[in-house]
Amino acid sequence: MKPSASHRPLLLAGLLALCSVAAQAQTAAPATDKPAPRVATRDELRACMDTEARLDARRKEGLARNKAVLDENAAVRAEAQQLDEEFKSIREDEHNKKERFNRKVKAHNTRVQAAQAAAASVRGELEALNKDLVAYNGSCGTIAFMPEDKEAILKERAAGKTN
Repeated sequence: MKPSASHRPLLLAGLLALCSVAAQAQTAAPATDKPAPRVATRDELRACMDTEARLDARRKEGLARNKAVLDENAAVRAEAQQLDEEFKSIREDEHNKKERFNRKVKAHNTRVQAAQAAAASVRGELEALNKDLVAYNGSCGTIAFMPEDKEAILKERAAGKTN
């Protein structure tokens, strides 16, 4: 069926509207070279969610250990300041005070070495966590999933925790 002359203005208006919507979509969201995210299976989503939970637990543990290391570093600095003040108050002829002070310095140096080892350990853990987070983002950060799959997994977890 051929459109009549009375329908032509409506067809033109419709085509113009479609063209302007398409043009707006192209300018509003420029084309990227990234592929559309693929929809993950329920098992893949479960694996990603499990990994995310483990990484979050590691992050919390690492931050707690890092806070402990920072607190210890602050305490070591305060102790060093006290030792410095004590050293200034010792006179040259006070041998007993010097010996006691040297024992304190030796204990302090041992504490400094332990704090440095703890800091290096935490730094290594946080670097490993960061590497694992990058890997997680690479594998799980681009997937899409069905909301009902996530709901089902969350229900499974809730049921598993109460049993």
